[in-house]
Parts: sequence; C-alpha cells; structure tokens
Amino acid sequence: MAVKVFGLTVFYNGNSRPALEDVTVEFRKGEMVLLMGPNGAGKSTLIRAILGLVRPAAGRVEVLGTDPARDRSVRRRIAYVPQARSLNVQAPLRVRDLVEMGALLSPKRPDHDGELARRIETALESVGLLDKINARIAHLSGGQLARALLARALAQDPEIYLLDEPFESIDAASEAAVLRALRSERERGKLVLVTEHHITDFSEFDRIVFLNRRVIASGRPDEVLSNRSVTDLLLAGHR
Repeated sequence: MAVKVFGLTVFYNGNSRPALEDVTVEFRKGEMVLLMGPNGAGKSTLIRAILGLVRPAAGRVEVLGTDPARDRSVRRRIAYVPQARSLNVQAPLRVRDLVEMGALLSPKRPDHDGELARRIETALESVGLLDKINARIAHLSGGQLARALLARALAQDPEIYLLDEPFESIDAASEAAVLRALRSERERGKLVLVTEHHITDFSEFDRIVFLNRRVIASGRPDEVLSNRSVTDLLLAGHR
C-alpha cells in the first residue's frame, strides 16, 4: 500500500468537534482515487495528514512504509498540487521556473542542465503547455496555470500525487489535458489522489472515498454514488 490511515482523529485549535474522526482508509499504487465530501468534511485535513503536516489526536498515518511527520525525506516522494488560485501569480516567475522547482525537489534530481531541461520540457509537453515555457505565470489563464502546476508535479516524478481541486474553474481543454496526464501516471504505477467538488464525469476514477469527518463510503464510483448516505449529503449540498 502506498498510504495507510489507521483510526485517524484530528482536532484543530482546541475545537471540540474533530476535523477527522476514526478514519481508516488505504490507497494503493496504480489507482486514481477521488476524495469527495461536503465543505468541512475533512478532505484537506486528510491530505495534510498524508503530507505529515498535522498532529493526530489518535491513530496514525503510514506513507510508503514510514511516518511522514517523522521522516521528512518521504515528502520528496509525494507531489502536492494546490489549487491554482492559491499561487501568487504576481511573482516574477516564468513557467519554466515553476516547473524547475518540481524537478529540483525530486528524489531523482537531474544530474546536469541538459537532463533538467529535458525533464521540464517533457512535463510541459505532457500537459500541452510546452509553447508557454517562457511565458510569465501572471499571463496564464486559470486552466493554463492549473496545467503548469501539474507539470511541476510531473517534473518531480513522485510516487504519489495529491491534487487539491485541480478542475476548479478550468476550461474543458485544460481538464482533458490534466486527466490525460493523470491517467498516464496511474498507468506508470503511481497513486493519484484527487479532492474535487467540480466534477461530473466519475468514470476516470477507480474508486471514490466519500468523507464527512468519517469515511461514509469507499468503493467503485457506481457503488459510492448509489449509497443512500452519500446521495443525501450530495442533495443537501445543493439545497
């Protein structure tokens, strides 16, 4: 297993209500998983726990056989792709610079400039953004910025991808490019874990894990989306 979560409970800022409560779930290499749930369900908290950035009140997390909170070296084997809107687009960065950051974080760091350049170009080509390699990130559309952030993760060549709402406010062409790249990484045996609200096509995913502080359901998309507890929560979110 790439990630194992056992009985995880997390509280924030002395809040008496847990952000996560007794969560047990596993994620395998070579699968693409959609992490769903209403706002405040604990999706981002679970991602932070996998990254080793939160202290559990109970339970534990194992990532690639180790505790990510204690063994920080494992974080180089994980690529986190934040929401595009969280990036400071006013920073004087070119697309090339952004993607280079991922390559330099990699456990398989490029040995020379030629290899670094090839890795950057390959990552950008994978998301259909090679023609923007020298563009300023401030000049990218929302969809292009989402693709550039994914290219940064691809250049890192991790074993695990964690993506926070990568399809939010992006165009259809960018969504297709992102999904194509993620499918390719899954086929290479990587774990791809995506949190998302804004998605209507669930067929790309091997599994859905539906959270509402606890694991409400986990299984094939058709199984989870027909679960009564899940449908009730989804309907409540649209009222």
